[in-house]
Amino acid sequence: AADAGASGGSRVRGRPVPIVLPSATDPTKLTLQKEGLDALRAVRGPVAPVVVIGPYRSGKSFLLNQLLGVPCDEGFGVGHTRQTETKGVWVWSEPTLVPSAETGTQPTSVVYVDTEGFEATGMSDAYDDRIFALSSIVASVLVYNLPETVKEGDIEKLSFALELAREFSGRTKVSQANEIEIAQKGGDASLFAQDSPNAYDDDDDDLGLWDASQLRAFLPDSLLWLIQRDFLEGSTVTEMVDQALRSVANPTADAHVAELNRIRESLRALAEKRDAFGLTQPHLERTRLCELRDDQLEPGYVRQREELKAHVRKAAVAKSSLGAALGMDETSGMSQSTKETNAPNAKMTGVSLAALIERSVAALNEGDFPTAGSVVDAFNRDAMEKRVEAHVRALDAVALPAAEAALTLAHSRSKITQIAAFRSERFGRGAVTAKALASKLDALFEQRSERNAFASGKACDVLASRCEETLVKMSRMRLPSLRKFDATASRECARAFADGCVGPSKDTAQARVKRAVERERAAFSQTYNARLLNGLLLIAVGGVVTFRFLWVVPLAELASWVLFLLLEVAPKFYFTTALNGEGMFESTWWSTASRVWEAAVYNPVLDMDVAGPIFFFALVAVAAWVRVRRFARWMHARCPCCVPSFCHPLLGVKNEDRPRTKFGRKTDRGRDLDV
Repeated sequence: AADAGASGGSRVRGRPVPIVLPSATDPTKLTLQKEGLDALRAVRGPVAPVVVIGPYRSGKSFLLNQLLGVPCDEGFGVGHTRQTETKGVWVWSEPTLVPSAETGTQPTSVVYVDTEGFEATGMSDAYDDRIFALSSIVASVLVYNLPETVKEGDIEKLSFALELAREFSGRTKVSQANEIEIAQKGGDASLFAQDSPNAYDDDDDDLGLWDASQLRAFLPDSLLWLIQRDFLEGSTVTEMVDQALRSVANPTADAHVAELNRIRESLRALAEKRDAFGLTQPHLERTRLCELRDDQLEPGYVRQREELKAHVRKAAVAKSSLGAALGMDETSGMSQSTKETNAPNAKMTGVSLAALIERSVAALNEGDFPTAGSVVDAFNRDAMEKRVEAHVRALDAVALPAAEAALTLAHSRSKITQIAAFRSERFGRGAVTAKALASKLDALFEQRSERNAFASGKACDVLASRCEETLVKMSRMRLPSLRKFDATASRECARAFADGCVGPSKDTAQARVKRAVERERAAFSQTYNARLLNGLLLIAVGGVVTFRFLWVVPLAELASWVLFLLLEVAPKFYFTTALNGEGMFESTWWSTASRVWEAAVYNPVLDMDVAGPIFFFALVAVAAWVRVRRFARWMHARCPCCVPSFCHPLLGVKNEDRPRTKFGRKTDRGRDLDV
């Protein structure tokens, strides 16, 4: 109010916009507001939020307007009734730029945040806890605005800080570095003692070894105790706050006193900078404060206010960014690598602050009562999901179906890498632990193993069915050949199966194929000799017909008759195996005949089952041609006019036998052959 008036009534840029408001369906929960989040995302460079908390009707909104130098009708809402004026959490849309002490660096954007007061009429403790928890998480400077003095209840309200501190167990940087080094070298699964009950035990409850860098990202960099209407005498405000934070004697071991002492101890240790400041009452007529100029306020108050303004701006430094948990690019909001987002000097920006608020509100709304554990777990769940997604990508790199050893190796290596990365990104302890991540990765591996088994079974079943179809087809080959059957079974079944069938179903499918080969070969062998005998009989009959009627070769005809009689008579001598202990098909001469047949029918050069029909029709064509030629010559000898002259060369008619012209010259198709 005063600054605006002193500057001649010039309007200050910016306005208050809500970040979160009470939920319309559940007044104990918080609801995010897009307008406030967009205002934060528009802020560039490092951001230092200054958050004012305290009981309702304690002057928080008026204080912020004084720090901003804006009148009440343009700044945060100020009321003079018994009802709370501010609902939820609000932010001033335009940041105040504070030059950096280091040359060449961006100025810090200080954003002022107003919060709803504690213990307002009709609001629950759970709602107050959510407001305070969100304030303490996002604040760089947390101004605890209290009227007149510090009471026990005021200290108890800060118990969330102790809860948050308890979530950060000691994790040495050496152990994390060793894990990451093992993962980067592609360590074997044996290096990670998965079967050990303490393999993922990183939840030791050691409050003396907090991870300071992580804790600093969650808690305010500076805690300012601001005592309004400071009129009490006897000690300074700083001495009063120090006295209030000293542990009190607890001879009866009262649990409530012990808890307050733990809170006092944590408050003394958590914030890097802790200070106290007092403001006298600006004017006796408090309901007219928004109407008064600076020259109408108490001079002591105006001086203290300017000192406070300078102190706050000096204490406001950019907070460490929760890059590993948020995984957000500060300019585009897109995911980055852990190395970039988890840099030790990364500072919070408007984008990362908005993301932090979104994650925190989602975490604080879980359950009926907000806890520090729920906040830490929410961020750790995000880190866990990133590791799970990376593990899924590693498993996806192994094409299914795959050998079980290959899938297990990919899972083991990725598991080591992801758990080591998770431990480097993880905040505190909480319920989201490396052990929980390991269980989730193992569950993913089990699911992938089931998918691999299904894919393996499907692929192997297709190959086995194809092999069985090939074997059945081979059993019906035109010219039976055991050599061809074995070669085809080896090529189409054994080799193709070995290359195409992988995974857990391979052994079962191989046994199935082996049984199919043995079964079909046994069946083929039973009909092989009978088909071979019938085939030889057919060849003998064909030879008799061919060499008697189509191509007269008496010696070949005789050989065909001998073969026919041999095949017809020989089996009669083997009507029983009791005579000499063997049947015809086991005799030496039949074995020799079978080998000759196998060599003729199937060999590396020729497959008669394929070429046989071609040779057969070619032989029939040649025999037919010889027979037709012989008949034509016979006809030509008896009736030359019945055979056309153009057929004479094909029939082998001699030149002197060709017809002459009336002039006595021999001609053929108009050509004079006597020239």
